[in-house]
Amino acid sequence: MGSGLSQSKPRGFNVLTRVVYVHQAFSLVVLVSGLSSLLAKGHGLHALSTAAGLLIAVATAAAMFGVAKQKSLPALAWLRVFLWAAVVRGSLSVLTLFGTGDAAIAGFVRSMILNEGILIPLAIYWSRAVHGRYFASLRAG
Repeated sequence: MGSGLSQSKPRGFNVLTRVVYVHQAFSLVVLVSGLSSLLAKGHGLHALSTAAGLLIAVATAAAMFGVAKQKSLPALAWLRVFLWAAVVRGSLSVLTLFGTGDAAIAGFVRSMILNEGILIPLAIYWSRAVHGRYFASLRAG
């Protein structure tokens, strides 16, 4: 890499950047809806977890901005942390709410399962080493 040429952008970079933004927007809608439902039903601990999910969604969007616009290696590291934290938090939420008989909460659980189905591949994609090498090549070039 000493030639001064940077690597090409990783495959899917632009599309998956947009997917993260759209996913976080939908996550905010679902989490706000779920939070209000959980608070109305008196599920304080689950509401706290959902509020944490809201904070993670906002932080993820901010980190994605740093990755997409500034090509920042620290932002990439934070994006990875936030995406995997969202996976863990979402999985724990689904497991703890899974047996709830309330229809509104059951709908929220279904949304969270769908969320995990999108979130896990995103976390895997952004965890690939090629992104770090790409950003490092931009700094070296």
